[in-house]
Amino acid sequence: MIPCYFVTDAVTGNELSATIRPATRIDFEKTVSESWQTSWLTDHIQQKDLEKYALEITASRELVGLGAYRNMPDGLLVYIDYIESAPASNPTIARRKRYLGIGAALLAYGIQLSIDYGYGGAIYLKAKTSEIWEHYIKDFGAIPFSRREPFLLLIDGEAARRLFTQYLKEG
Repeated sequence: MIPCYFVTDAVTGNELSATIRPATRIDFEKTVSESWQTSWLTDHIQQKDLEKYALEITASRELVGLGAYRNMPDGLLVYIDYIESAPASNPTIARRKRYLGIGAALLAYGIQLSIDYGYGGAIYLKAKTSEIWEHYIKDFGAIPFSRREPFLLLIDGEAARRLFTQYLKEG
């Protein structure tokens, strides 16, 4: 079994093969020129210890999402520092999303990194809003991780397995 990422065309419902690759300076510059919600050229996102990846439609090479991940060996997990959809699919910017499943694919990639590091798929992340917090709990099986940080969530065990396996195909 190998990971095969995809997003869904919101109009047709067709799954479109997607590639996750290391993000480049050109990708970060697009976040400014294409008016993404966040500039990926900020000092915070450009920290050297963050691994940054781009999600693109394989056929068209259209950039549809970015993810920044932090290896946390002391906690035996991967922290998803930030994920974002391109403006055409970002619910805070677009009236109707062009593609669905961008966030799920980027979360699943964090699980893949966690597995690759030997952490068994454990990831944690901080929801930006209460709506996103509820979405992660309802749709991805996330659980609150800290009483001091109520928006900090953990996806591990069966929830991580369910999310990741939807992207596995016979290789």
